[in-house]
Parts: sequence; structure tokens; C-alpha cells
Amino acid sequence: MSPKSLKERLKEGPVLLDGAMGSLLMDMGLHSGQSPEEWSMKYPERIGKAHQLYHEAGSDILQTNTFGASYYRLKECGIAEHHDLVNRRAVEICRKYSGNSLVSGDIGPSGLLIEPLGPAKPVELKDAFIRQAKVLKESNVDLFSVETMIDLQEAVLAVKAIREVSDKSIIANMTYTKTESGYFTVMGNPFSDCVKQLSDAGADIIGTNCNLDSFELIELAEEALTLTDLPLSIKPNAGQPVLEGNTVHYGQTADQFVEGMIEIYKMGIKILGGCCGSTPAYIKLLSETLKEP
Repeated sequence: MSPKSLKERLKEGPVLLDGAMGSLLMDMGLHSGQSPEEWSMKYPERIGKAHQLYHEAGSDILQTNTFGASYYRLKECGIAEHHDLVNRRAVEICRKYSGNSLVSGDIGPSGLLIEPLGPAKPVELKDAFIRQAKVLKESNVDLFSVETMIDLQEAVLAVKAIREVSDKSIIANMTYTKTESGYFTVMGNPFSDCVKQLSDAGADIIGTNCNLDSFELIELAEEALTLTDLPLSIKPNAGQPVLEGNTVHYGQTADQFVEGMIEIYKMGIKILGGCCGSTPAYIKLLSETLKEP
């Protein structure tokens, strides 16, 4: 039996994304500076275990290990010649361990600034996103995630690239900072502009991930509900990172993280997950809290 579609799940209640991948892989031996995407070829069972833990915790959507698997990110890591294989294997692994969870093809930023601020040409950047999206589509993902984008122009290019090759749902998540004047990306894009332009580009779900914790995103959630009728996605950090020796800790406990997420869910935002610092334990508590009979 095929897993329930995203639309079916949204009608039934909250839809939970997964949490942080990097921290789990570090626990499994990933060192700082190593490419998580390369592990899809070297240690597929470790990537699979991470997906399995989130599925068992209650995630309805698992994101493939392809956040940094666009051509330019892989070129930086020295494995661009394996672009198609890296993306294809990541989908295969996620699908193998996903159970009845949906598999979302994850696309992150290129790591380049767009001209005139940097070397990236928009047409070349879009072509790179098209190439990655094609492989993910051909590998039969259920939907797509564009996330951790700090430049609205690049995010729009990514959404348009996906839309050129697929009609499947796209979650488009930008990363914001909170100021006295509202929420803005590092590049200075206001939240309202991001919502409009990503919607116009073809995103089906608008939201945010990374940087801010669940309490800091409550006001963004309130604003989002006034800006669009599209489904909304909120994927906060578990607080800010704090370095203690060689160990990084995050400011929010699972209880605190879930407390903020409950407030966001009560507003009517149904697609919820975690970013940096969150673990399967955070998602499990969120699932148990929101999906209690």
C-alpha cells in the first residue's frame, strides 16, 4: 500500500518533518569538514540508521541526505563527478528506511553569492538546481524541500528549477534573523517579500528553518498566517549553539522546544519539525504531544 499523500496527512492533523541530521552523523563518526553527502556512498547504513530513527520517532516526512548535493557544493568537496550517484543513492537509502514516511528531496544553498556580490551567475545556478532536481525526481521522491536559504534570489531560482522538472509539492524554507523591524534574511530580504516571491515561483508550502528557536518563531508564524493561505512549515533550531570544550550544546531542551511548537501548532500551522540541535528525542516528544489520541 502506498503511503498517504501529503494532502491526506494535512487533513488528518499535524505533519511532522524530521530533525537535525548532522548531529546524528557526528555521533556516528562524521568529522568537522567532512561531507555528509559523501557518506551516502561510503556508509549508507549509517545514513539509513539516521532516517530510521526519525521515522520511528514519528516523522511523517524524511528529507534525503542531499542538502549539500548540488553541483557547486559537491565541487567544493571534490566529488562533483559523482553528482548523480550521490543524489540517487541518498534517495534509495531514505526510501529503504522510510517505512510509511514520505521522502522529500532536499536541496540547500549553493554556498555561493550571486553576482555582483559573488561569482555565481543566476542562469548557471538555476541549471545546477535543475540538474539536482531531475535526479531526485527520477529517483522518485514524494516531494521536494528547499531549505536554509538566506538569499531570496537563490531560493526563487531553486523553486523555479524544481517546478520546471516536476509538479510535486515544494516546501520552501528561508532562514531568518529576528530584528526590531521584523524578520529578515542575512541578505536583507524581509519575510513578506519571501512569502510572495516564493509563492509566485511555484512553492506549495512556505516556511522557515534554522537559526531561531521555537519561541522566537511564534511571531513569524503569526505574521505568516496574515500573508498567505498556503500551508506553512516551521522547523526551528533547538536554541543557539554553545561550545563547551569540543562539544556543541543547544539552548532549548526537548520540553522547551515542544512548548514553543505547541503554540505554533495551535495557530493552525501543521507542518512542524526541527533543525540544528534537535534529535529524534525532540521529534518523538513532539509527536507524542501533538498526536495523542
